[in-house]
Amino acid sequence: MKNHFSHKIALIIGFICIAALVNPGCKSKKDTQKKAPPLKVMQIKGTRLPIYLEMVGQAVGIPTVEIRARVAGYLQNWSFREGSIVQKGQKLFTIEQDEYINSLKFAEADLENKTAAWEKAKLDVARLKPLLSTNAISQNDYDKAVTTELMDRASVASSKANLATAKLNLSYTVMASPITGCIGACNVRPGNLVGKGESTLLTTVSAVDPIYVNSQMNENDYLKIMRYYDANKKDLNSKNDVLKVFITLSDKQVFDHAGSIDFIDREVNPETGTIAIRAVFPNPDGLIKPGNFANVNLMLMEQENGILIPQSATTQIQGKNFAFVVDAGNKVHRVPVILSRSMNNNIVVVNGLKVGDRILLEGFQKFQEGMAVTPVNVPDTLSIPQMKAK
Repeated sequence: MKNHFSHKIALIIGFICIAALVNPGCKSKKDTQKKAPPLKVMQIKGTRLPIYLEMVGQAVGIPTVEIRARVAGYLQNWSFREGSIVQKGQKLFTIEQDEYINSLKFAEADLENKTAAWEKAKLDVARLKPLLSTNAISQNDYDKAVTTELMDRASVASSKANLATAKLNLSYTVMASPITGCIGACNVRPGNLVGKGESTLLTTVSAVDPIYVNSQMNENDYLKIMRYYDANKKDLNSKNDVLKVFITLSDKQVFDHAGSIDFIDREVNPETGTIAIRAVFPNPDGLIKPGNFANVNLMLMEQENGILIPQSATTQIQGKNFAFVVDAGNKVHRVPVILSRSMNNNIVVVNGLKVGDRILLEGFQKFQEGMAVTPVNVPDTLSIPQMKAK
């Protein structure tokens, strides 16, 4: 009996050993589960961040001039390419001139006639004046001659005015661009009667170089700029040193040329709490057209050691933003952050992180407070492209 019991014990021990030999990974599997997972971690090195105010603006051509028919007649031709750049003084339209040429010739002839009559009247006065002193003519005859000379002189002045008007009307039959700028579509085609009873709008020309961008700044931002200027005016020549302006066009590209603020309105709009401002930009290639929308960036300064992280390194929970900080013991903690503007796939952190912090870049779906990770270091090469202008 004793031997039989010993035999069973030996069999049990044998089975345990065999099981241990067959499944040696049981213990190592538990060890693997406890091992910290390798996840990408980035240490924030800080970058130079431009500090600027953002607004939405719209380009406007200043000046914008309407080309209208100032005299009546049939439109004879137009001599420009719609949508092109026209030069100051370039001929745009011609109205049939025959009627106005005839009016000019009539005015010239009338002036010659009135001038001849005046010359005769002056000779009569000069001839009669000596006779008056010898009583060869009466005072009444002399007075009539003087009056006639005065009337003829006035007639000459009137004829000169009529001639000037005739020349002016003839000049109005040829319409030239008063400015250099981009011309719009032709509203009236040749052969149509224009200027009859109204000054018919033919086309519009807008200056595009420089180009102006209008926008609205809220009252708080306006005060922020003015206070910044007052605090730094010893180191600044003017407000233009503060208000360096860049624009980003609708294709997300920064315009090549920097601008400057040339106008700030006299009052804050009480209904909107905003103040109108205008910036002016060189636009030599005519890239920006009146009406283009753009994001206006008013550069204030550049901040050293700003915090820039990938947008994917943050998450939002119940309307609040969080990042995941890895501490010295390689344990992960969720921290609230305040975010600012985004730049491409990155985002600026205003509060919650500092230079030197290590943040988790992946594995958020497996996050547990205090979980340990094996850091796979990713270098911080993030930066914001500096706005530069030619």
